[in-house]
Amino acid sequence: MKKRPMPEVHIEGFKEMSINGKTLEYLSPKSVFLPTNFPSELSVLVKPGVRVLMGQKIMIKEGRFGYPILSPISGTVKETIRKWHPSNKMIPMIEIENDFKEELVDTFKNLNPEKMTKDDLVNVMKDSGLLGMGGAGFPTYAKYETDKPVDQVIINLAECEPFITCDYTYVLNYPNELIFGLKYMIKASNAKSGVIALKNKEINNKLIDILMPLLENNMSLFLLNDVYPAGWERYVIEKVTGKSYGVLPIEAGVIVNNATTAITFGRLLKEGLVPSCKYMTVTGDAMSECGNVLMKFGTSVHELLDLFNNVKEDVDKEKTLMICGGPMTGNAMFSGDFVTTPTLGSVIALRQEQYIGRRYPHCLGCGTCAKHCPVNLSPYQIRRTLRSGDVDELIALGITKCIQCGQCSYVCPSHVELTSDMLIARDLVRKMKR
Repeated sequence: MKKRPMPEVHIEGFKEMSINGKTLEYLSPKSVFLPTNFPSELSVLVKPGVRVLMGQKIMIKEGRFGYPILSPISGTVKETIRKWHPSNKMIPMIEIENDFKEELVDTFKNLNPEKMTKDDLVNVMKDSGLLGMGGAGFPTYAKYETDKPVDQVIINLAECEPFITCDYTYVLNYPNELIFGLKYMIKASNAKSGVIALKNKEINNKLIDILMPLLENNMSLFLLNDVYPAGWERYVIEKVTGKSYGVLPIEAGVIVNNATTAITFGRLLKEGLVPSCKYMTVTGDAMSECGNVLMKFGTSVHELLDLFNNVKEDVDKEKTLMICGGPMTGNAMFSGDFVTTPTLGSVIALRQEQYIGRRYPHCLGCGTCAKHCPVNLSPYQIRRTLRSGDVDELIALGITKCIQCGQCSYVCPSHVELTSDMLIARDLVRKMKR
C-alpha cells in the first residue's frame, strides 16, 4: 500500500513583529513560582523559610523518567500558593523570593566535557533536570539512555508557529553554545553526526550565515520547506533521514532535541549554568511593543508584559485575546496573570474582535480537516462522536494519536474549533482507560 504523503500547509507568518522588536534580559524577577503537581505530583524537598541556592534541588518527580526540579534563582522559600499555569489551570506552586545574589550551587562548576564519557554526559542531563524546551517537556536524558545505535542527533530549529521567534533569538545570540551543546549531544549518544534543521525562509538567512562557519566536520544544516507542521518531530525525521518509524525516533536511529534545549545543555557544560532561563516571545497586534526576553522559569508574565509597555492604550483589555504559546497549539488565557515554564515559548496578545466571526455557523462535513491531518484522523467525525459520548468509538477513530497541532482548526472553512474538541476527546479517552 502506497504511503500517504504528509500533508503540508503554508501559514501566513508574523515573525517579523518580534524579530524587529526588542531583545531584552529579565533575569532578576521579584519571585519565581514553581508547580508542585504538574505534570504530576512532585515530592517537595524544601520548607518555607529555608534559603536555597540557584540550582539547588527543591522538588523531585519520582518514578519512571523521573528528574529533579532545581531552583532558577537564589532566595527564600515562601508558603505554597495557587497560581495560574500555562495549561489554563490554577495549581499549587512554591514561591521563592529572590535575594538577587544569584548564588549558584557547586554541582556543575568546572565541568570538563572533553574528558566525560557518554554516561557522564547523560548523568549531567539527569542531575540538572534538563527538559525538552520545544513544548513536550520530556526529560532529555531519557532519550540518551538507550542501547540502540544512534546515527544522528537532529536539532529542531523549525519553529513552526507563525508568531514565535524565541528559538531564533536564542540561536542568534548564542550560536557557539548551540554548536557546543550539539557536539556533546553527539558524544552522549555515540552518534555519527549532527544535523540542525530549520526552515528555508528569508528570515533564517542570518542564522544560516552565522552557523555555517561554526559547524564541525560531523555537523550539517538541513533546510525544511516553509510549511506547517514542519516542526513536528516525525516530519523533521522523515525529511532529514528519509526514514519512517513506528513509535519512537530511536527506531530510525535518531534523537531529536529542540534548539533551546541544545543551547541550555551547551551553557551548562561551558558555564556551569543550570537550566533556569530561556527566551520567550512577547508579540501580537494588541501589544505596545514586541520582541523576545531572556527570562527565568517561574516568572510572572505580568512582569514580562510590562517590559514591552503592556497592551496598547487604545485596546480594550476585556477584548484582548491572550494566547499562551502559539495560536496553533497554545491556550487562550483570561489575562497575563500566569507564570512561565521551561516549555513556554510565547505570549501573544491579539485584538479579539479581529478573530471573531465565522463564514458558516456549523461544520459542513466537507472533510478538509481529515485531508490535512498529519496523523490521518477525521476530526469532524471525532467531534460528532464526542457529542454522543461514545468512548469506544473515539478509540476506534484513533483519537489517542492526535498530536494537537491545530491544523484541523486552521484549515476549517467554518472556523470550527476542532482542536479543542480533539483535546477534550483525547483526555476523555485517557481518563476512561485508567
